[in-house]
Amino acid sequence: MQPVFIAVGTFTVYLGIYLSRAAFALISDTFQNRSTNKRRLAAEHAGNIELSTRLRQTYIDLSLSRRQTTWKKVLVAKVVKESEDVRSFYLVDENFEPLPVALPGQHILVECKNQTDASRRCRCYSLSDDGQSGHWRISVKKNSDLTHSASRWLHEDVSAGDSLRVRGPSGSFYLQSAEHRNIVLVCAGIGITPMLPMLMEAIRRPCRSIHFFAQFRDVAHMPFADSLSELASKYGQLSMKLWISRFPKGVQRTANSLFFEGKFNANDLLAHQGAFTDTDFYVCGPEDWQERIRNDLISAGVKSESIRYELFQPSERPVPKRDEVVQHKIHFKQSGANARFEPNQSSLLVCAGQNNVSLESGCRTGACGSCAVRLLRGKVRYTREPQFHMNSSDILPCVCVPESDIEVDA
Repeated sequence: MQPVFIAVGTFTVYLGIYLSRAAFALISDTFQNRSTNKRRLAAEHAGNIELSTRLRQTYIDLSLSRRQTTWKKVLVAKVVKESEDVRSFYLVDENFEPLPVALPGQHILVECKNQTDASRRCRCYSLSDDGQSGHWRISVKKNSDLTHSASRWLHEDVSAGDSLRVRGPSGSFYLQSAEHRNIVLVCAGIGITPMLPMLMEAIRRPCRSIHFFAQFRDVAHMPFADSLSELASKYGQLSMKLWISRFPKGVQRTANSLFFEGKFNANDLLAHQGAFTDTDFYVCGPEDWQERIRNDLISAGVKSESIRYELFQPSERPVPKRDEVVQHKIHFKQSGANARFEPNQSSLLVCAGQNNVSLESGCRTGACGSCAVRLLRGKVRYTREPQFHMNSSDILPCVCVPESDIEVDA
């Protein structure tokens, strides 16, 4: 019988060891599961915080882009010459109160005192800095020698100490919430103005990469070249290339130079990782150039919704007409005026002006929303896709024509 007791004892010992190991494994698994759960919960919490932050930023963006703006007076604090044909105007509140916050890329409307035509008395100008110092800055290119040119008036008649009547900021062209994505900022000439605050904001955000392309005519027409060079040297995550159409003779480029001779194209913009899947393109410049860049990007495989752009200059192209032109009747409710839309009128805004109906306007390209009015009856057709996001009952007279007899709340 003794061997049996020994066997039972041995079995008991092994059973104890097995149970101990099982208990230890269970305890270990429990702690491991708790640790995993803690890590999972922490990751979820971090993800929720990130999502909450991005949603909050999105709501802020939406609220600021769709807010109602009013006219106000500002003082010109100083005027700075940026290049041969560009001057910056630093604006502060007339009563030295804080100015409204602007989203990077938005613009303001400036009332031009030299304009006699009510429908052309305002001009849109992008804010060219991030407003962190308590002022607004607009940078204006003198692009006409005509007596009633808004840019000529600003360059020749407005100086430090003068007051301006402005409205804003507003506009739907601004840097979207694009964390952990590639951002490509593309501009030509004075199209650089909205890109500067976008660039500063992109640097502050956790973007995957930032690429900045600017096209200039020559060294005499390169506004903010010094500021751009300083940013490029200061921030390692920023890839910057400044292209000059008429490159200075005798100047030798170095391997790490910011400056390139000639003109860039869509292939240059796409030469980085993730260009087709997780990149946001922001484009601003002359209309033909901008359209060519956009079409080339789309042809290369970039989705159209990944390309954002803005136009402030009315198109010089003829307005597309239908085969059959109908002279639709227009009733302006507030003014009580009745008009007939003529075939030679390029937009409802032009028709209103020719019939002594005053409508505010700024860009005349469907970008700023200044002319937005309610359509009470009838149907309109857009000659250019509006860039400004408006209410479903509103229309933009600067880029639409009647498709039936209509009534508008103006």
